[in-house]
Amino acid sequence: MRNLDLLLRQLIPPPIREEREGFTNDHLIELLSDEEKVALVPRLIEMLNNSQDLLVAETLFKIDASVALPQVLECLKQQDSPMEKIVWAELVHHFDEGNPEMEKVAFDAFKELDFNYESEGWIFIILIKFNSERINKRIEEFVDHKYFLVAHHAKMVLNYKGYADERNEQVITKKWWEFWK
Repeated sequence: MRNLDLLLRQLIPPPIREEREGFTNDHLIELLSDEEKVALVPRLIEMLNNSQDLLVAETLFKIDASVALPQVLECLKQQDSPMEKIVWAELVHHFDEGNPEMEKVAFDAFKELDFNYESEGWIFIILIKFNSERINKRIEEFVDHKYFLVAHHAKMVLNYKGYADERNEQVITKKWWEFWK
């Protein structure tokens, strides 16, 4: 078995932009032996308890450490930001095979969002994963948002269901018809 401290440093780099931007540990997790995974779980849980680091929680779920679910739920409860609540709820929802309570947590947090910045539209990429009719209907309310990126992300995720193509076709047809009148 390899050195666990070294493995942890490779799997979970320091939480700074320079170390984490574009980082993925998927390739490292694939190389872990079953023995290494078992040995890493308690250390990762301890890290999660100390830091509430989303990368640590994701790593636990990638190595299929279902014993970490209570700690991840505790991290979710401690989140103040609606964005963070949605991200953590989706993580639990994904790992806990569609936990219906997480859809409610995400929907309630979604209702709190104000979208004060254009870049916040990325959250729709997380929300669409719940495959919830009421979340999808709420996303539809943002397809004409004043911020381009919020509207773009709403259309993009709904296009997955065919929504944006159909809506854009109607708008283009309408504009084309008005042009030729």
